[in-house]
Amino acid sequence: MGEDLGRDLFGDPVLPRSEARGRPEHSWSLANSNKVLIAFAKGLSVKDAAVAIGVSVPTLRKHYFAEVAKRQAARVRMEMTQLSRLNDAAADGNVAAEKELFKRLDKAALAELAERVADRGHVKPVAQAKLGKKAAAQVAAGEVVGKFAPPPPPRLVN
Repeated sequence: MGEDLGRDLFGDPVLPRSEARGRPEHSWSLANSNKVLIAFAKGLSVKDAAVAIGVSVPTLRKHYFAEVAKRQAARVRMEMTQLSRLNDAAADGNVAAEKELFKRLDKAALAELAERVADRGHVKPVAQAKLGKKAAAQVAAGEVVGKFAPPPPPRLVN
């Protein structure tokens, strides 16, 4: 493509201006792929991930389609990768990794317990749908008793 003149503030390569027309096509890179996956693990949108690597949304979807497909599971996969690394380090005898692993497991257990006891058996009352003026008038007319109550329907002979 051309010689690399260094890196800009964000770590992207600075390329010399070419005399060809148009912008050169974006090419997939592992560094950008990792940035996109981390953006999705953080909970960012596709648009925000595209901005993070300096491309448009259609370009992101074209070149990083596999990463976009993993968007929903990115957070869980990132957490499990980190827990696996902590477990490996703890198995090698790293005490700090072992403490951090237990801290994260305790936090997850506490969150699960809090979710389980959040309602404590209380059932929230279901809100009734608010009636409009005409529907409320019809309901009120059907509840009239006494002298102005509607007459009962005729009895069937058979």
